[in-house]
Amino acid sequence: MRMRLARCTSADLKAWTGLSGAQFLTLIRRLWDRRPDKGIGHPWAPAYPDRVLLIVLAYRTNLTFAQLGSLFGISHAAAHRVVHDFAPHLAALLGPPPADKRELWVVDGTLIPVHDHTKTAKSKNYRRSVNVQIITRARDRRVVAVGTSWPGNRNDIVVYRNTLGRDPALTAHPRLSQDGAYRGAAGVRNPARGPDGKIIKDRTYRRFGKRRAVVEHTLARLKDHQILRQCRRKADAINHAVAGVAALHNLKLEVAA
Repeated sequence: MRMRLARCTSADLKAWTGLSGAQFLTLIRRLWDRRPDKGIGHPWAPAYPDRVLLIVLAYRTNLTFAQLGSLFGISHAAAHRVVHDFAPHLAALLGPPPADKRELWVVDGTLIPVHDHTKTAKSKNYRRSVNVQIITRARDRRVVAVGTSWPGNRNDIVVYRNTLGRDPALTAHPRLSQDGAYRGAAGVRNPARGPDGKIIKDRTYRRFGKRRAVVEHTLARLKDHQILRQCRRKADAINHAVAGVAALHNLKLEVAA
């Protein structure tokens, strides 16, 4: 049986992709606005909606290209070309950060195991991983921005300063906070410390804990996509995957199921 969007029921689509029918149609329209079929060159074997379905499945299930090709009735090379073609455009759907400076943002890092040893290092999870910084809006857990990946043995503050910390649109936000791991980062609120340098665990500190829980829950939802648990692709594929998954996460928040 070949996988085709036309054959998927709403329940099948939700089970395979985590998206409702309305959300998936919105995704197709947004990708078409960025990357339409122009009718130039050799036509694609799968139809446009099926190619969108393929890349969402690739991120959600982390199947190999041979498995994806078998599922859609195409070669593994064709499945690879579909993912390679759509990945940067899906990542671009994350868009610029919101301009409302009254919103509370929370930043945190996460480790993602990646097979490409040129981008990774052994980290505290004992696996070769990358460190990716993610900023989340506390009100609704929308992903505001994701940083480029760094080797997993680097501290959060180092990765933040060299990725998201270099973006003036992010560092100028007046309500950006996180835990003590970002001590000294410009523009980031941290828990108060006493004369001995230790964090004062008062009411304000407990509020920081609740804010941290927001971004931790968001990271957990992002890692429902198995590609963020073991990325086998090389080069910038992990950066495209994180931003693409974040765009899918935001889509589910914006469009009612």
